[in-house]
Amino acid sequence: MMTSVASLEYHASRTLDKVREARLRWYGHIQRREEDDCVKRILEADVHGQRSQGRQRKRWTDVVKYNMEDLGLTVEDTENRAEWRRRTHVADPSPEGFAA
Repeated sequence: MMTSVASLEYHASRTLDKVREARLRWYGHIQRREEDDCVKRILEADVHGQRSQGRQRKRWTDVVKYNMEDLGLTVEDTENRAEWRRRTHVADPSPEGFAA
């Protein structure tokens, strides 16, 4: 039986995997839209100007890029919905272990 700390770490990790899956699912959905779609245009917009000094805040697109690198995915992979889903899908975490 896992200790309570190990159990919490395990479930937190599984929850983060599900968040990553949802993020990549949304990204794939947007990438498959028409080029003139307003949401896609906003996502791909290039904002001019300087970012503030110091440590930069993580942007949503930066996190998606890191997630894709971790899974070995490219933007072109989004075109095949079934393959994209297969490669980004994470099984649901078991509800066991959440019982106190």
